[in-house]
Order: sequence, then C-alpha cells, then structure tokens
Amino acid sequence: MGNTNPPAKRRDRASLGVKLLTVLSVATLALSACGSGGQAAGNAAGPVSTEPVQGGTFVYAEVTPINNWQTQAARFYEKSNVLNSVLDRLTYFNTETGKLEGWIASEFGANKDQTEFTFTIRDGVTFSDGTALDAAAVKGNLDALGLGIKNAQVAPNVDFTAYKSAEVVGKNKVKVTLKDPDANFLRATSSVTAGLVSPATLKLDNAGQSAIAKIVGSGPFVFESEKTDEEVTFAKRADYKWAPETAANQGAAYLDKLVVKYLPEVAHRAGAVQTGQVDLVRGLQPVDEQALKGSGDQVLPAQGVDLTTNMAAVRIGSGTLADAKVRQALQAGIDRQSIKDTVLSDSYVIADSVLNHAAPGFIDLSADLAYNPEKSKALLDEAGWAVGADGVREKDGKKLELTITSSNNSVVIKPAFELIEQQWREIGVKLINRAADNTFLATAMIDKNIEFFGTRQFAYGGLGPVFGPANNTQTLNADTELNALFAKERAATSDAEHKELVAEEQRQLVTEKALSLVLWDEVQVYGGNSDAHIEFTSGTAPIFQGAWKTGK
Repeated sequence: MGNTNPPAKRRDRASLGVKLLTVLSVATLALSACGSGGQAAGNAAGPVSTEPVQGGTFVYAEVTPINNWQTQAARFYEKSNVLNSVLDRLTYFNTETGKLEGWIASEFGANKDQTEFTFTIRDGVTFSDGTALDAAAVKGNLDALGLGIKNAQVAPNVDFTAYKSAEVVGKNKVKVTLKDPDANFLRATSSVTAGLVSPATLKLDNAGQSAIAKIVGSGPFVFESEKTDEEVTFAKRADYKWAPETAANQGAAYLDKLVVKYLPEVAHRAGAVQTGQVDLVRGLQPVDEQALKGSGDQVLPAQGVDLTTNMAAVRIGSGTLADAKVRQALQAGIDRQSIKDTVLSDSYVIADSVLNHAAPGFIDLSADLAYNPEKSKALLDEAGWAVGADGVREKDGKKLELTITSSNNSVVIKPAFELIEQQWREIGVKLINRAADNTFLATAMIDKNIEFFGTRQFAYGGLGPVFGPANNTQTLNADTELNALFAKERAATSDAEHKELVAEEQRQLVTEKALSLVLWDEVQVYGGNSDAHIEFTSGTAPIFQGAWKTGK
C-alpha cells in the first residue's frame, strides 16, 4: 500500500498507472438487467510516461448504479467517487503533510475555542452554470449542510451537528458560528459530503437535488448524458482553474470525457480491465489480483485515510453484549493474521486500531489485539457464559448466538466473517453470518437485536460522529462516558490536547469498551490499465482531474 517514486507535486494520494487489454463484451458492461505519486506497491507495471497527455475518454466501472446523488448522501463510495469530480470543497486534506490545504477557501482559520471559523473565498470561481461561487454561495451551502433543507427533505450533514449559523463578512469572507466547540469542523469541510453546489441546485426539491443531471457544481467535470442503470458521461470543463493549491494539474482536466459504467458482478471486474472494456474498476477481489499482474495490468490499492478501519461494530441493544468482558473476549478471539493469509491479499493491512495506520492521531494497539483464544475463554467464563452440550456457551437459558449484518460493497467482508465464525466457535460463540446480504441489511440496521454491523465509516478527525449519537447505526446505543469523551475531544483547543483525546477514544473503543472489533485498514482495491494514470484522494476516490491516458 506504500508508494514509490513520488513526483514532486502530488495531491495526497497514491499516484498510480493503469493498463487495459480486451475480454468482456460491451453488452456485458451495459448491465441493463443488473441492479479517492508514484506507482503503488503491488502494481505489475509502472506508468509508461510521466508526461500528461491531453484528450481521450476515460472509462471507469463502479460497483452499483446510483439513484440518489444528493450531496449529503454521498457517504458511499459509488456516489462520492463520482461527485469528487463534479463538486469542489472549501478545503483539501493532504495526507503527505497531514494538514488541510486551501481549495475554494484560499485562507481559513478558527478561534481558540473552536466555535468560530472564517473562510476567505477565492476570486473568480464559478459554478458550471456561470453563477459566481462567492461568499454568499458558500453561506447558502453551509446553511444547507448545517441546518438541512426542510422544503427538500434534506437532513443536515452528520459532521456539521454543532453548526449554528454563517454570515458574509465583507466582500469575500464567511464566518461560521457553532453551537458547541468542534475541533473537527474544518476537517469536515474537505469531505465530498460537503461539496459545494450552485444556489439554483439548493432551491431544487429532493428529486432535483438527487438527480445528477440537475446538480450544478464548480468541479472539473460537468454532466453530459445518462443511461439509467448503465452509465453516466461527463465532459471536462474547459475553463476550470481552481484545483487544490498543491495539485500537480492546476487547470482543466487532461481528459475530454469521463464515462462511469456499472459492473456489479465481481467476477467480471478483472476481465473488464484485461479486455480493455474499462480503464479502471473498483472492487477487485483478492483472487483476481495475481491474474491482473500476470497480464501486465495493475492492482491499485487506495488507502482510506479518511475512514475508520473495517470492523465489526458492536451493537449492545439486545443485551447479549452488554458485558464488556464478553466484547473483549470476542476481540481476543479474532485471528487477524489468519484472515489476512486466507481471505485478503498484500493490498490489505491488518488493523491495529479503529483508525487506520495513515490517519492523523492513530495509535498502535496491536499488543491488545493479539489472538488469544485462551484469554477469550477465561473472560467468557468470568462473565458467566458456560459451554453447553453443543459447544455453544449459555447463560440464564440463553445461548451466545450473535448475528452480523453488512452491505455487499466489500468483496471480502463475507468470507472474512466466515473465518471469524470458525474462530469464535472454538471459544464457544456461534456467529450467524448475514454479511453482504443487502436484503437482510435493510431491516437489520434498525433492529437493536442484531449484534454486529460490519462497516467502515468516514471519520474526519474524531470518532464522535460515528459512535456518539443514540441513533447511530454502529452501536445503536449512547454510551454516556464515551459521549463525554467525544465532547471533550471536539472542544480541544490545541493540537496536542486533541491528539491525546483521539488516542483515548481509540483505547476506549478498541480495548476498554471493545465496541469496535477491528479487522483491517480500509482500502479500496482498483484494477487498471498501465496506459492510464490515476491518483486517489485520502477518501480513496479517483482524481480524474489529474488523470490521463498514454494511448488516447
């Protein structure tokens, strides 16, 4: 997952080259019947050229069709990966420096109490409809993010819960006032879910704000056409000239067009790259990685710095996992190295905390995550769970049977929990594996009796927005002690204090309370063609504004 040969200028992402050959038919990719440097480690071949080539069409295959493009709803890869090229943000997070950089805001800052923030808006920026992206437009967007849009039934952004108001100060400045301190507010302005849309877009009803054809942004690509459930085509914006301040390409995209196709069938993704039907595909399964390398194509692991690690988030609503000893026993009962060796590939890194290794504030909890089934058994004994005749532990007439739910977005989530199911049987725990079952997920998400949610979530600085709210989907409970810690972290007035509080959040979630059974660092594994060059954001989204193809 590391990078080698980085160029002098690089937008905090792994720069990668991609090459395609030719096997699936175009009809297969039509899918009408189907429902975010240098070469990355693991790549079979490096870029042929480092000089950008102008022109051409880049074909990108996403996992599933997208039916709702509303900005605040872009917390899923299939949405954020595309909107990243349509919507600009106030700030940009650079993982090389670990700092925020200017984007639409040329300058930004906060008061000591983290309750007031100011943004100086760049001159000359416009939305693709010609409207100025000025201080007034930014205020309108911030109000929508922080307060929601009642008439359009758009809920507030979960990362802006402390938002109170915004006002235009002078010609090109906006001041934001929060109800409560939030040291992570600035970081959240770099998220795709904080993408800036035109004033006209904000006035649309919910259906309008959910339609990609009607969303107007200031980004490097603009909507051109759409074939429902098949593909969306975007054209480059020729007058684009306001990329993040350290972007290698400060002007318009090198590519002429971007075509986003949908390829739900995981078994077809590697073949689509090898046959030249697509230039880049997300969601490559481990078994196909060696095949791509062998054919001269590339495996491109994009680190999810903006996200938590992949985990089984504990939901204690049923009462079965109310005892921390039981949760700690389950944590110690996971053999993560075995999962890596059996289910994953070299593109994946075993988790050592709820934050991934590259995330700001990460602390190494690997010593507390060592596989220790004997410790697990002892903890379960202490908690009063005795082994029954069938090998499954029991207490007060109730068996220790637990259920996991998750979406099918990850190609490795189901087999990973199949292995955990075997490991937990050794300590007397029965796991009902409903991972990757989207039908079951729809009802399980609001069912307090479902004990685990297999997930990874965007976490911009602190972990409060993920684990704090009483109605969050991670734990379905509000832990009073944790919420007090989250509030203290958000109110931190120095980097040193914030860092220590984020460290304590990790210790509590992983070790003391064991509400996050961590598995591996978030990574999205892409397959691509070495004739193309692509980089990724800290949220694993492809950056098409700086992409190009050697052979157009």
